[in-house]
Amino acid sequence: MGSPRSQRAPRINLYLSRAGLGSRRQVEHLVAEGRVRIDGEVVRNLAERVDDDRSVRVDGRIVHQPRGTVVFALHKPPRVICSTRDERGRALALDLVRPYFSGRLFSVGRLDFLTSGLLLFTNDGQLSRSLTRPHVGVEREYLVESKRPIPDQALQAFVRGVRVAGVKYRAKAFDRKTVSAVRLTLAEGKNREIRAVFGHHRITVQRIHRTRFGTVHLSNLPPGEVRRLTDAEVTRLTALATRRGSR
Repeated sequence: MGSPRSQRAPRINLYLSRAGLGSRRQVEHLVAEGRVRIDGEVVRNLAERVDDDRSVRVDGRIVHQPRGTVVFALHKPPRVICSTRDERGRALALDLVRPYFSGRLFSVGRLDFLTSGLLLFTNDGQLSRSLTRPHVGVEREYLVESKRPIPDQALQAFVRGVRVAGVKYRAKAFDRKTVSAVRLTLAEGKNREIRAVFGHHRITVQRIHRTRFGTVHLSNLPPGEVRRLTDAEVTRLTALATRRGSR
């Protein structure tokens, strides 16, 4: 049996995922193909744990878990709540990310209970707050589907600006996919913005799915899966947080 310290150390697939090489499922292929070495020895056992003093290399390149600012991308499934706790016992988005990082994490904005797609988490509270400030104007992109045709007039009004219950909502752009599906670009981050505007026009929303936040795309990340952003991705995202919106 290993020491208490080694028992607390992350398994190799989690270690590689935290190092930004993909989701835990994705990095398992690296181990299976014999591309991972710990202290010079090829490791194929996914239960192998990695202490801080061990050297890990993939394809000969040393990798390590990050220190400093980290950002994780989660593909949030529907019916998962963006909160630190829920009295009704519903699944939490934070719990899906928690295995990848033991420190405090902040969600970068939220997605409502039924909305799926890209949700970011970071250990940098200031970065989280900056990215969600309306005057910064970080773009969010959503695929919105309805059971019935979505009128062009409603979409055009959304871009011009719509006032609902005293709150003004404005989309940055839209790109129609089908008669009942549209890709919307927003930049204000107001609570339940799409549902409020579509409800105002009596359009029943069947699905809302976020595919992009700023410079980060959901791409092919499977539902419920997590990946750590690379250092280059974090740098680009941080650059967005420090700019000043023109609106």
